[in-house]
Amino acid sequence: MMNDNIVFGQYIHRDSLIHRLDSRVKLGIIILMMIAVFLIPKDNFILLGISFIIPLLGVILSKISFLKYLKSLKQIAFIMLFSFVFQLIGTKDGDLLIKMPMHFTIINICLLVVVWIIYFLIRKYLPLKFLILIILLIGSIYMLRYPIYGKILGDVYFDIFEGGLIHGSFLIARVFIIILVSTTLTLTTKPTDLTNAIEWFLRPLELLKIKTSIFAMIISIALRSIPTLFNETNKILKAQASRGVDFNEGKLSEQIRQIISLLIPMFVISIKKADDLADAMEARGYIPGAKRTRLVQMRFKISDFIVLGIVLVLFILLVLGRCGVYAL
Repeated sequence: MMNDNIVFGQYIHRDSLIHRLDSRVKLGIIILMMIAVFLIPKDNFILLGISFIIPLLGVILSKISFLKYLKSLKQIAFIMLFSFVFQLIGTKDGDLLIKMPMHFTIINICLLVVVWIIYFLIRKYLPLKFLILIILLIGSIYMLRYPIYGKILGDVYFDIFEGGLIHGSFLIARVFIIILVSTTLTLTTKPTDLTNAIEWFLRPLELLKIKTSIFAMIISIALRSIPTLFNETNKILKAQASRGVDFNEGKLSEQIRQIISLLIPMFVISIKKADDLADAMEARGYIPGAKRTRLVQMRFKISDFIVLGIVLVLFILLVLGRCGVYAL
């Protein structure tokens, strides 16, 4: 049974407009969106709002719960938060918004060390780990901002500028848009349709005598293997936990040995599944590089042209706004 917490790479069947769209149209929309979000100037929130229209419409029209899309952000939430904080503190452009001094005293340092040690010791038993981590970070900043008692050993100033806030917000928004559109593609497109779409886009490379069908098959298999490998890893973790193995305890050398004990069965399972897949493909007559026939031929429908036309209009508006043809 597939792990529901792993979203990327899964296909969920629904009777929706997005599911019925041609896979080539959906893949083309993703390519346009990836180009568009990086063309938006870092100070133009109107163009950023326009770029949100397409992924939000895709989420609504797919008839898939929005919680599924949020789960796809769970794995990179910490990276997004770290990038936002890095941009917020590291960028010194624009007006100074907040000048925040941090005061270090012996009492504050000792309290923070004790609190964070307790957190790392009991975090595996805590619910809502990410929310608690955010609360602890805010509490640590507040404690350093307003020292409780003792002589101040030193001061550190964290200045937040307008440019840092804007750059950090745009970075989060761009990643969010790309994750939404890519998750919509994998959730609403069958593996075979996705393979055919990738092969269709790579077809110009055939002029260079490159077997595009092989590359398309590799990309498709890699995408579909992500949830499977995560699911197998989860099974191994539960099996080892039932034998008393704890990856969060012990010395560093012991933790390294425990991780190796996880990697070895993962490699074995991956190779076995690859062999089984190769045997299944060979039994069905698959020959690498050979011209393939398809039971269902890909054909563009009127709805495909309408959706693609709307996306192209929005994309052209973004490009023209980026070039300064009109002011927003």
